[in-house]
Amino acid sequence: MTSNCDDPDGNIIEERNPRQSQKEEEEEEELKAFLSLAAKKKSTLEIISLYPTIHTLPALTEITKLDLFNTNISSLPSSLPTCLPNLSILFCMKNKFTVVPDVIGQCPKLQMVSFKSNSLREIHPQALNTQLRWLILTDNQLTSIPSTIGRCIQLQKCMLSGNLLESLPPEIANCHNLELIRLASNRLKEPPMALLQLPKLSWVAFSGNPFLFQSYDDGGSSSHAQVQTMEEKHGVQLKEFPQDELDDPSKGIELGMGASGITRKYTLKTFKPYHDKEHDDNERVAELVDVAVKEYYSTITSDGNPQEERKISMIASSLGCQSLIKVLGQTKKGNLIMELLTDYQVLAGPPSMETCSRDVYEEGMKLSIKRAAAIVEHLLFALMKLHEKGICHGDFYGHNILISNNIDENRVWLTDFGAAFLYDQNSQYGKLVEAIERRAFGHLVREISHVLDITDEGDDSIFKRNLDDLANLCAQKTFHHLYHDVWTKSKPSLKYR
Repeated sequence: MTSNCDDPDGNIIEERNPRQSQKEEEEEEELKAFLSLAAKKKSTLEIISLYPTIHTLPALTEITKLDLFNTNISSLPSSLPTCLPNLSILFCMKNKFTVVPDVIGQCPKLQMVSFKSNSLREIHPQALNTQLRWLILTDNQLTSIPSTIGRCIQLQKCMLSGNLLESLPPEIANCHNLELIRLASNRLKEPPMALLQLPKLSWVAFSGNPFLFQSYDDGGSSSHAQVQTMEEKHGVQLKEFPQDELDDPSKGIELGMGASGITRKYTLKTFKPYHDKEHDDNERVAELVDVAVKEYYSTITSDGNPQEERKISMIASSLGCQSLIKVLGQTKKGNLIMELLTDYQVLAGPPSMETCSRDVYEEGMKLSIKRAAAIVEHLLFALMKLHEKGICHGDFYGHNILISNNIDENRVWLTDFGAAFLYDQNSQYGKLVEAIERRAFGHLVREISHVLDITDEGDDSIFKRNLDDLANLCAQKTFHHLYHDVWTKSKPSLKYR
């Protein structure tokens, strides 16, 4: 085997052990050559896990991302930190890990880690390091989070949906930079108050946790009352359309596929009255309407349970807000039938690995004052209506906002309720939930302010200042007050409705 030492000038000198056999030397050289080739091709390095006892692997400084997706492994080699000293992204999705290994805590530049869909039962306390920014542990069997989570002071995104967590450690309060967390489909018995009070938290998901099905008084005490279904509580009754083809994927045109399901275009056959004197009141005329049908998966996503998304989408549609996509009914299999949107564009792209928690806007994008005002007003109104019903969207981002390409219409739609959940808006934790979503709205308002097309330093600059003021007031005012007392008094007198 080999060892390293420094010469007087600080250079690394490789020394040979005279007892090293020629065969060992050849095997080591062969391994070095393979790893170097893998590095150049930027392929996955499953080979490393096959040689856990070799500690003299070459340092592959050019590799920053390692993807070990579905490679049937259950451990990582102890040589990982020295072999890949610049590793910043590690994906170990769909493997056989039962413990998040401590070796990842020794990787000095590791910032993004995913062990999604393994068989994790615990996190080694030393696996959590200070420079970690993005942690994905969705769809596992974790029952607890170690107190060392408190050392993750740079953590911005944490995905923990689909586990068995009953509580969070108090040290979570040290994660001051945490902006997004997913905790849906766990077993949290009490609201995680320390988490909810973090200063930068803007996007949360809690659906499917027991504490949401309890009622709380202002002092935080809970009662275990009989829980109504969401449909019963909100009086939502969906019309069922009996057309079998609406559940036949071969008869639809795929519009898009996301983490929670597939949306397809179908033609819906409906019947409506003639409304004329020549026909009886009971006579109907057939009408063909293009619609969007979303088929929901049954598996857990990073945001939560797709079936919860389906239920909340129904409730949101019943609020009568034009910026929330209208649900027309359901198929025989329970898939949602929705209005078909056409001629639109997405406001922003999703966060990149570099931006982590912030959307990416198209370079050179500009919004007119008229369009910006319409976007802000319609979305603020939608959020106010949602939170009046105790619905938190949980993923209020520009990449979930659609805007019409018809500038004269200035239509805006808030989409994707995958992270949404119902909460008790009169409780102490409920007030914190709304404050978190207002923080997300404030981020969007600032982003819109940054892409304003300002041509007039007078009125245009005043409107930009109004947007900045609105964003700042999100920390103090409820959605109701922001809409009625702030926005309606400061918006420009433009005809954009």
